[in-house]
Amino acid sequence: MELKPSPAGSNLTQLTSLRFFAAVYVLAFHSVDINGAPHLIANLVKNGYLGVSFFFLLSGFILTHSYVGRMSHWDDVRRFAVARFARIYPVYLLALAVALPLAKGLFDYPLASLATLGLIQAWGAPASLLAFFWNPAGWTLSVEFFFYLMFPLLLPLLSRLTTAALWVGLAAAVSIFAVMCLPGLGPTGYLGFSWMAPMPLPLLRLPEFITGIICALLFRAGALDRFRGDLAAILAAAFTVVSLVATTAATIASFAGIGFVALIATCAVNQGMVRRALSHKPLVLLGNASYALYILQIPVRKWMPVIFSGEWDWIGRLLYQPLLIIISVAFFILLEEPARRFLRGSIPKRASPSIA
Repeated sequence: MELKPSPAGSNLTQLTSLRFFAAVYVLAFHSVDINGAPHLIANLVKNGYLGVSFFFLLSGFILTHSYVGRMSHWDDVRRFAVARFARIYPVYLLALAVALPLAKGLFDYPLASLATLGLIQAWGAPASLLAFFWNPAGWTLSVEFFFYLMFPLLLPLLSRLTTAALWVGLAAAVSIFAVMCLPGLGPTGYLGFSWMAPMPLPLLRLPEFITGIICALLFRAGALDRFRGDLAAILAAAFTVVSLVATTAATIASFAGIGFVALIATCAVNQGMVRRALSHKPLVLLGNASYALYILQIPVRKWMPVIFSGEWDWIGRLLYQPLLIIISVAFFILLEEPARRFLRGSIPKRASPSIA
């Protein structure tokens, strides 16, 4: 496959902004009271857990855009590993520390604690509640860690495919996760088939990550250029929203996942109003802070009734979401970025990816 040079603005800030909306969507699922809400709004919030699928798809896309052509030697893999560790582990560890004083059973279940520290707590079967241990949101990072281990193997392999083969691969990958309803699968999610029950959860979610990789390779090959117009991105967004408000049936996850694929692809290639709207600096900052927002949401929520107790509990409920966003931005600026720069200091500048 022949790759086009990265176009101007290839840091894809518009996709960074989309991360914020996906994180807020998951946050709404975990924290918004929908009692008495209109039916369609209630459906939208109840489907918020599907935002995780967007993250898995986007992860494959962004990593591929960043590292395509840079994963052929052991040094490349080493630099990738350091960059990934610097990206996720400092804030992940901080979230565990925030949750620590209120967590239960950490010393009663030392192996579960070690598994969580080692990011392998979600590597069991889908029904294993070990994935929710300590900080429940961490299960997705455990799955991402598995993806990171697979990425140096998958990228060189898929990069060898022709554009035609990539389109076939995209259709196959989307068909697999759609038929199996994988976007809705989590530690307590819906199993489309009984044979999936004993399978490792990260392996079951891998088709979404692979779909993101293939989409990025098609993007870099120029195969998505026909979708540059605003109409394509708007239609993709409309299809996604309609899917999310239509029903809360488990099978809707497949349609939402297809919508996420279309949304990522069309926004990535867009050169018009959509790109400009999503590239505003405040939105990009919020997108950069979305990881902290996601991983800190449950630890911070557990602290709110402790800090605002008794007659002040209504203040905690009122302030939770905006305070979490402020905390996330502060953590990104004051901790995540400095820690990331420090840990990546050993990576030669010539090989440092444009996005992480």
